[in-house]
Amino acid sequence: MIPGLEPVPLRELQALGTSRVWDVEGQLEAMPSLTPVRGTLRAEHRGNLLEVEGSLQTIVCLRCDRCLGRFNQELKAESKELIWLGDEPTEELLAEAGLDSETPDGLVDFLNPRGDFEPERWVFEQLSLQMSVVNRCGDLCPGMPQATPEPREPSTAVTVDPRWQALQDLQSSLQPDGGDHD
Repeated sequence: MIPGLEPVPLRELQALGTSRVWDVEGQLEAMPSLTPVRGTLRAEHRGNLLEVEGSLQTIVCLRCDRCLGRFNQELKAESKELIWLGDEPTEELLAEAGLDSETPDGLVDFLNPRGDFEPERWVFEQLSLQMSVVNRCGDLCPGMPQATPEPREPSTAVTVDPRWQALQDLQSSLQPDGGDHD
């Protein structure tokens, strides 16, 4: 757990009457990274809404899906979202709050107003959304590793399965220089 990002009761955020700001610096247990997650996070209780925004960054080590090699990927998240406080909002409630559920900046989530806001979970979600679905190490990826065939000793005698001997005899009799033609 990142120090200082413990869950905060929404009632406590409401009682503040202003934004709460967190300085983020630490490791996420659910997302091992090469560098600590760094950035800032701000949450403000606005009646039926919780406005959350943050700027975060870290570097993670991933495995390429093609060549299975490891590579580093920088993750940066600049996010701002509105979270509805209460049951899933209806179109009427959204209209009263001056929001449209169809816009890209619309509501993404909703929380129980008597519950907690979990800043560390929000940080994890925002960084996870920045990760590629398919991990590729880059344009110069060598591709799938190819197994090199083991060198074989050349065989002088070709052994034929006795069940195929009749077919081999037939083939050799049909060849112009290999069969007995009278």
